[in-house]
Amino acid sequence: MQEERRVVFIGKIPSRMTRSELRHRFSVFGDIEECTLHFRSEGDNYGFVTYRYAEEAFAAIESGHKLRRPDEQPFDLCFGGRRQFCRRNYADLDSNREDFDPAPVKSKFDSLDFDTLLRQAQRSLRR
Repeated sequence: MQEERRVVFIGKIPSRMTRSELRHRFSVFGDIEECTLHFRSEGDNYGFVTYRYAEEAFAAIESGHKLRRPDEQPFDLCFGGRRQFCRRNYADLDSNREDFDPAPVKSKFDSLDFDTLLRQAQRSLRR
């Protein structure tokens, strides 16, 4: 598992940018172990840069806005890569998959009607 806070999410990437350019621009903050670039049809392009050390990632988030060119929107910068920090299976709820059908979550209160739930809540307030 990667050390937490080494992965930087970079949003609002121009569609003409290449992965090598993204890597080159953000390498001013430190050694980059991995760099990915993702383009979407809606134009909300983004990427992830993984630094060797957390301090480098902090510097990129703090000062990465200075790397934009005058004809570009400011980058969205924050820590990314949360998938790897989840301790259980991760469902990508942002994906465009139409065949994704999560199992319904059952609660112990599903079988109770409103009046029964109300009485239980009123009893717990009296305690």
